[in-house]
Amino acid sequence: MLFVFIGKSNICFPQDRIEGVLRSEGFENIRHISKPGKDIIFIENRSFKNEQEGLSNARRVIEMAIGEFQSENIEIIMLGEGIPIMRTYTSSFGNDGLINWTNDFEFNESMIELKKLDGEMFVNQGFGKFDIKFYPIFRFKNSRLDVMYLLQLNINPTLEVSLWRGAKATAQIIFPLVNDYSIEEGKIRPGFLTLSQQFRLPGNLYTMITVGNFNMFRGGVDLKMFRQITKKIGAFAQLSYTATSIPMFDQWIYSKFDKITWKVGANYLHKPSNIILSASLGQYLGNDLSLRGEITRYFKNSSVGLYVQTMNIPDYPINGGFFFAISLPPYKHNRNKFVRVTSGDYFNLEYIARPYTQYARYFTTSPDENSSYNFFNRKLIYQIYEN
Repeated sequence: MLFVFIGKSNICFPQDRIEGVLRSEGFENIRHISKPGKDIIFIENRSFKNEQEGLSNARRVIEMAIGEFQSENIEIIMLGEGIPIMRTYTSSFGNDGLINWTNDFEFNESMIELKKLDGEMFVNQGFGKFDIKFYPIFRFKNSRLDVMYLLQLNINPTLEVSLWRGAKATAQIIFPLVNDYSIEEGKIRPGFLTLSQQFRLPGNLYTMITVGNFNMFRGGVDLKMFRQITKKIGAFAQLSYTATSIPMFDQWIYSKFDKITWKVGANYLHKPSNIILSASLGQYLGNDLSLRGEITRYFKNSSVGLYVQTMNIPDYPINGGFFFAISLPPYKHNRNKFVRVTSGDYFNLEYIARPYTQYARYFTTSPDENSSYNFFNRKLIYQIYEN
């Protein structure tokens, strides 16, 4: 309630028609800066579930209102939790009058202009707003001879709160609908309980620190880093220090911090085929070193990928499988005041040929994190949708 009160007391209303139209389309953290020779627009996509729709709609709004701008040099800075992610800008006007757009990550000058506003807030800022999302979780494994598969189906309502710039709190409850797994996993219990903070450091080094309770019965602190090297190549690293964590409503079973896990890698976007290739080396939950390679093909509202990785098990040196993620409808949604109730962003599933509980396994720190959509490839995904 405190966040709601503060958010309501800091409402910044649209200053021009451009900001008003972008707000009506569901964008948040909006600011239009007009200066001689250039118009700069800051927006954050919270209305469309995939980057393609959000970016395309922002461009469409700008093209329809092109007469409102003082210059043909227009920049759109896409934000994530108030942190700049990508710049898309007008590169030329075609003979048919349509705008040609180009993407890059050069927004230092635009951020300087934003700081000159002397503390003026964004229009329709996301601070203090609540999202209640319902994430469906489906799992299966073949570990018994008397049944073909053990199944698990959960519906996990999740509360997400936008805090200050770059910060988000997440609280989840797991509701089992079908459970053939352990007795504990058949109980209603807390899921993700986290606080994350993102930073953009000099040199376009993006970092995210997350503390709290994760999945795979782990809890602790996690650090992610990503650096865009070229428009198609990125490098990433992750370091985690965790303990066993099994929260129930009647007790919380936990251990001392006992595991250090990490990974380093790089990814590459093959633009004509909308494929991202990824390779990494990591120390996983079984204290094992593993090399992992992934190939992911992206479509409009879904993705599918294959992976292979080494195993530190003499009899089974190689493991692999497939994964996919499907965007859940509705694909466009607006907040009703400061609360929005909707489905989770994606339904995802990963199949593991040999599903060991610890070897070659890594936890996730957010319910919307998966092999297809994560902190390490979100900037590359934006490049898929460049004109």
